[in-house]
Amino acid sequence: MHDRGKRRIRESYDSLGGRLYDIRYQIEQDVKYDVILRRSPPSLEKIVLDDGCGTGLLLKRLRNTCVGVDLSHHLLSKARSRLRKKRRIHLIQADADLLPFRDQIFGEVFAVTLIQNTPNPEHSLSEMRRVARAGSEVVVTALKKAFTLQGLKQLLEASGLALTSIIQDEELKDWIAFTIQ
Repeated sequence: MHDRGKRRIRESYDSLGGRLYDIRYQIEQDVKYDVILRRSPPSLEKIVLDDGCGTGLLLKRLRNTCVGVDLSHHLLSKARSRLRKKRRIHLIQADADLLPFRDQIFGEVFAVTLIQNTPNPEHSLSEMRRVARAGSEVVVTALKKAFTLQGLKQLLEASGLALTSIIQDEELKDWIAFTIQ
């Protein structure tokens, strides 16, 4: 069941393609990135993971050494094109539930508009927790139409992430949760 769900998500984003993805979602994503980076800009010495990086919109804003992971080949292709001049960014096609990294490597993890697209969000969050260094911030957004505020809080707690704050802006389609690994 999970493999079919992942295949469906990948095919959906692959069929959308990077250009259409940006037309459809860039403004909405940029608003979330503005809120997140105002509240929690990563210090330059941290290695950052953008889990579900899509077309690289967040990565384009960062000056850190970054790794972007996405399931969609087509979205990563657009990210490669967008980020080709940025040397400290590495893009990998991978599954958020099976991150191909050793434990505790990242100083900060972002998962923007990802967990509602995973068949087992608790497992996906546990994977993020696994690859984040002790004490690192893990920033997670979740679509309000997919998660209630209480449901998101319970999910974060079940995954072992400690919630430090949550942004509940009425104008955003997402909850933005700041957690510590």
